[in-house]
Amino acid sequence: MIESAIYKGKVYHQRFMPTQHKFDYDIYLFWLKLERGELETLSSTLKHFSAKKKARVRFKREDYLGDPSIPLNQAVLDRMSKLNGGTRLEGDVFMLGQLRMWGLYFSPVNFYYLRNKEGTFTHLLAEVSNTPWNERHHYLVNLATQDDTPKAFHVSPFNPMDMTYQWSISQPSTRLSLAMDCVREDKEFSAGINLTKFTLDNANLSTALKRIPSMTLKTMAGIYWHALKLLLKRTPLYTHPKKSQEQ
Repeated sequence: MIESAIYKGKVYHQRFMPTQHKFDYDIYLFWLKLERGELETLSSTLKHFSAKKKARVRFKREDYLGDPSIPLNQAVLDRMSKLNGGTRLEGDVFMLGQLRMWGLYFSPVNFYYLRNKEGTFTHLLAEVSNTPWNERHHYLVNLATQDDTPKAFHVSPFNPMDMTYQWSISQPSTRLSLAMDCVREDKEFSAGINLTKFTLDNANLSTALKRIPSMTLKTMAGIYWHALKLLLKRTPLYTHPKKSQEQ
């Protein structure tokens, strides 16, 4: 039984201070069970998808964390376990994220969910990327406690480093929601997704591609368009910490 799917819905951002700005737009993300047999089945049954060769929609191992010679589910488990203080985590790994489209790949964040033998999702690994620096960082969230996480990675030049992330993450099911608030003394920024699950088949994939031919291009265009709007609103800028140290 194929457990992979496609989630469709909305992504939203809202800035509360020192300037106000908000937006939302349609999005779809792939929900892939990172198991070799499942990816091979999808490659053989989906017209526009492949995990083996060039395709309109491609899962390319090199686009994600860890050594490309190691299966991604194993690399995720290794990273989760390291961030879990060395206590080994095991289970089924699912990725919620973007794939390579028309040969182009960029994703500001990918989420890896760990499911235990009882069928409960126990941990989430957020793989965050920044642009234009092309760096990556990983945050591990225990879904039972969803503890606050100190910000440790520069992403947006409009957000300072001295922030705390507050998570609100549902158990993936027919609906999936995930929100992250950025807090100092008060909540300054919030981002999240609200999605509905659909079967990953040729009909649903074709419908998604017709509506949004490339999530890669849409995501990149959105980042720079709203960055321009924030600049026009005179939102303060924060230098990358590495650049600050060099000065």
